[in-house]
Amino acid sequence: MGLINLDVFPRSTTGKNANRRTRAAGRVPAVLYGKDREAANMELDKHAFTVILSHMAGSAAIFRLIQEGNDEENIALLREVQQNPVTDEILHVDLMEIPRGVDVTVEVALHVIGTSQAVKNNEGSVAMSLNEIEISCRPSELPDFIEVSIEGLELHDKIFVKDLTTPVGEIVSDPEALVLNIKPAAAIIEEEEEGEEGAEGAEGAEGEEADGDKDEENKDD
Repeated sequence: MGLINLDVFPRSTTGKNANRRTRAAGRVPAVLYGKDREAANMELDKHAFTVILSHMAGSAAIFRLIQEGNDEENIALLREVQQNPVTDEILHVDLMEIPRGVDVTVEVALHVIGTSQAVKNNEGSVAMSLNEIEISCRPSELPDFIEVSIEGLELHDKIFVKDLTTPVGEIVSDPEALVLNIKPAAAIIEEEEEGEEGAEGAEGAEGEEADGDKDEENKDD
């Protein structure tokens, strides 16, 4: 996910009661902090921010903060989201300002493109080992994803991080890390069957253990 526009609103009141009123009004208390600046209290629209979180899929989020009447551009990294452990309601958000001209290192999603004849013929399938990699770049240049082409790959072919390129910045993930490989369809079926057998074995062991406990209880009676 690239740079995201996020509307923010100034907040003059703090404390538990003020935060409750803020949430009741459909907003989320937040704070923006950074090097050589005072922390600024603000609010976010609860619905808009929840939608953003649902599309992040675990990726790091960098925001362009938009505040009415403020022409200064602030770029911030999402540092923490505090949520109610029972209801998952968002309670508070911490944002860290990124100084202008400074690179950031964040995870960027991988997007598979192209066609492998082995996959097209149902002889094999793409087995992903990584779904995202870390890159270092300016926040304003952050790409939505990095493309991984499987064009021309055959059975057992592999792609490593060192085989990838980024349109901006540089890749900082381990270059020898495996990104994906083309596995034979039979191997994938075997793995799935082994996984099912393992689950059935675990269930059977639990059942035997439970029966054993019952036997012990009967002996005690």
